[in-house]
Amino acid sequence: MSSNMIVFAGPSIRKEKILETLPKADVRPPAKQGDVYLATRDNPQVILLIDGFFESVPAVWHKEVLYAMSNGIHVYGSSSMGALRAAELVPFGMVGVGDIFENYASLRFEDDDEVALTHGPAELGFMPISRAMADLRHDLVCAKNKGILTEEHATAIEAHLKGLWYPERNHAALITFANTLLDSHTLTLLESFLKNDAVSLKELDAEQLIRLAADIDLAHLAPKKVDYTLQENDAWQTLINDVSPTRATRIEVDLPENHSDSIDIDDPLAKFDATLRARALEHAEAIGIEFKPWVRPAFHKVVTKWGCVTEDRQVDFAKVSEKMLALRLTTQQFDRWIEREAMLLAYAYQVEVGNEHIIDAKLFAAGEMV
Repeated sequence: MSSNMIVFAGPSIRKEKILETLPKADVRPPAKQGDVYLATRDNPQVILLIDGFFESVPAVWHKEVLYAMSNGIHVYGSSSMGALRAAELVPFGMVGVGDIFENYASLRFEDDDEVALTHGPAELGFMPISRAMADLRHDLVCAKNKGILTEEHATAIEAHLKGLWYPERNHAALITFANTLLDSHTLTLLESFLKNDAVSLKELDAEQLIRLAADIDLAHLAPKKVDYTLQENDAWQTLINDVSPTRATRIEVDLPENHSDSIDIDDPLAKFDATLRARALEHAEAIGIEFKPWVRPAFHKVVTKWGCVTEDRQVDFAKVSEKMLALRLTTQQFDRWIEREAMLLAYAYQVEVGNEHIIDAKLFAAGEMV
């Protein structure tokens, strides 16, 4: 897709919301290392960097942004990875937008984990599973301004949340700790506020950037001018050689080692089931099966099996986060696993089932009950 404006976004703001204001924008997933460089090949006038990957793959390199600007492209940052890179590259001409950017630029925020969170795959809109520390700080400030929390309580809760690993940060963790400090009435008020009135500072900052971008007169926008010369060293050439605009077709997943004593890897039936799954995946990949429409059903299948849904069938993302931590799954590993489950669902849907197969299944089940 050719566009004068490329936007990298994911958990901070939905693609649909961006396109409401910037209908001609090329909205891409959160950026990883190499993506900003690849974007320059499409010759946009403007790049908006909102979200980017932190943990599972190398992050956007500063030099990619410098390269883009040295080629006349205006680069703006906000909310998450964009705010972080903008605060670092303001002296070179990158433009930062929003409160989170200001916090990084003023050194009030210093750690990457202020904006880090775990989230779902692209097919589910990169929905947040945990909550960024920057958002939790904002929640606490708002609760304090509404008279729900005292300064002392807000500070204590904030310190506790900051001490957690970022995938463990969410409203459930906030409430659990607040329960040790607050009386029942205040805790109820806080729970109600978080459920009904809390807003994401990352999303607010992203919206601010999108509104600013909508006011840019692209027809009369002059190319970006910089006062530095980019040094294209060996590391830069290596990056260019390594990145590719095409995505590998094979869905591979590097899962954690099995630490469960409940799984017998020598069980013949378990091996048989695993073999069937492997062969089904292999054939599905070979025929190029379209699995993306099945990502949402696969996700719900997994979280239901995990017991991470409420009585009204809503996903409990706090429980999903806890399960991922218990299983030592990174966000990338979880996303790829869901993709593989989606491919199996898509494949199973397209396989023709005859009467003999149904009889086979019934005989097997009947034999188990004998």
